[in-house]
Amino acid sequence: MKITIYDVAKKAGVSISTTSKALNDRKDVGDLTKIRIREIAQELNYEPSHFARALAMRKTGNIGVMTVRYYQTPMLTNPFYSRIIEGIEERLISSDLNLVTNVLRREQVEAGELPKMVKEKSVDGIIMLGHMPPDFAAMVAEKAGPAVVVDNMVKGGQISSVTMDNSGGAYKATSYLLETGHKKVAYVSGPSRRYSFKQRYEGYVRAHREKGLTPDPALAVFNEKEEEGFEWTGKILDGPARPDGIFACNDVTAILTINMLKGKGIEVPEDISIIGFDNIELSEHFIPSISTIDINKEAMGIKAAEILMDIISTKKNRVENIVFPTQLKIRSSFMKRI
Repeated sequence: MKITIYDVAKKAGVSISTTSKALNDRKDVGDLTKIRIREIAQELNYEPSHFARALAMRKTGNIGVMTVRYYQTPMLTNPFYSRIIEGIEERLISSDLNLVTNVLRREQVEAGELPKMVKEKSVDGIIMLGHMPPDFAAMVAEKAGPAVVVDNMVKGGQISSVTMDNSGGAYKATSYLLETGHKKVAYVSGPSRRYSFKQRYEGYVRAHREKGLTPDPALAVFNEKEEEGFEWTGKILDGPARPDGIFACNDVTAILTINMLKGKGIEVPEDISIIGFDNIELSEHFIPSISTIDINKEAMGIKAAEILMDIISTKKNRVENIVFPTQLKIRSSFMKRI
């Protein structure tokens, strides 16, 4: 079994970052620490990753992560995307590469403005994280060189992608609600134009149809105007029939919906069950704890970094479309109706 930098770090009792810095003679690691880590590396017969050697000849040694800010809350602090970024950073550190982030405003994307890291050629490849218009993503990839998109898909383009099974996860959540006695299952979502939300709606519809049901259009609410806060989720109660179960497009939306329902005196799960998507850390600690669709977010980030590094090191722009599986986790926001 090949010895990795993780093995060296574990035996030395230090972080991967410190191990990488010691092996690369960085000045911010003490001499005694360097000596001890190098002795352990020699003892374990550790050989540096071929990625690191191949990428060492690149111009910058930087890998870019680009996102677009659609709301007031910074996207990089979104608990879903921050865990993906942790995975990316973990993989880059082990190859002594630097992570450079660039957050674009909506107006910049609409104007077709390239991110600073691309214009200044300060990165050797780029990971585009989250929703952005396909034409814009394709333009960035063309100008940036090697590129990978995460939680998005650029149809018709030669761009590798790392996504999760959006449709399958939504199908699991909706099917479970229907199979446990819920008669009116709603879907509360962000903008329908976004790839992941569109896929999740398809899974929601498929779960109904496979059970011989027709989903009520009045029970599907999309935040098309990207309104802040949770007032928009109240539209789910405007129809003639109040839902007894809700599948929310993500955990943040599930939490917003619960806050809206609490304000109207509606109890979760006694009156309405809710299942979210993403399994962010807050979902387990919220009251009630959020039933959700779990995804290995760090693994998605690691895989995106590995694909990009391989393209850079081999100079072969192969296209991979990786889809991560999902798992249903039931918590306190859910109650059976049968």
